[in-house]
Amino acid sequence: MYVTLGDKRYDFRKIEIDVLEMGIENTFAKFDKMTLGELARQKKYEHLKEQTEKHYGSLLDLSAGEALLLLKNEGDSFYRKFLNNYGDKRYSRFVVQGNDALLLQNGVYNIIVNNELTFTGVCARSFKERFNQHIGNISAKGCYRDGTATHCHVNARLTELFGKADIYFSICPMDDKKEMNQLKNAMIRRFEPIWNLRVGKEESEQLRSF
Repeated sequence: MYVTLGDKRYDFRKIEIDVLEMGIENTFAKFDKMTLGELARQKKYEHLKEQTEKHYGSLLDLSAGEALLLLKNEGDSFYRKFLNNYGDKRYSRFVVQGNDALLLQNGVYNIIVNNELTFTGVCARSFKERFNQHIGNISAKGCYRDGTATHCHVNARLTELFGKADIYFSICPMDDKKEMNQLKNAMIRRFEPIWNLRVGKEESEQLRSF
């Protein structure tokens, strides 16, 4: 696959995905670095502080993950307010393998599903780190409002499709961060990859719900 922007051609290399584990649930519940009370006092959660302290006093000293899982199991949807829009999805764990000379570079990457571009993004560090440690291995804290909704979103979408669709990543190694963003934005405008459009819209809606 290649993309032209102006008079420059960008070649993308195909990278296969190795799925290690499927059906991972309640990842948010593993977050134990703060109590629920401590989390509610953080800036991203200050709009939840009063309600949390007023109605959930018995949970304030529990780890945030444990407290939110209790609420979920009791059918109390308040727990979702601490998570990003994709923070309570079913995830998978996967890695990419292959030519480290390519994977240890940074640049622009695509996710291709049944020969359709569904997502494009930028790796400011290495492709291998982004895929193996972040998108392919969702952390507990990543599920929260101040985590990384994009990683949760992409992983959850891929998890729904593994075994049902032909999926691979493609990468274009680059060094110039400005050029990376220009290419990514041009591809979003040109191809309108559905996962980019959807996560942008839903993150905006979540910000307005504060």
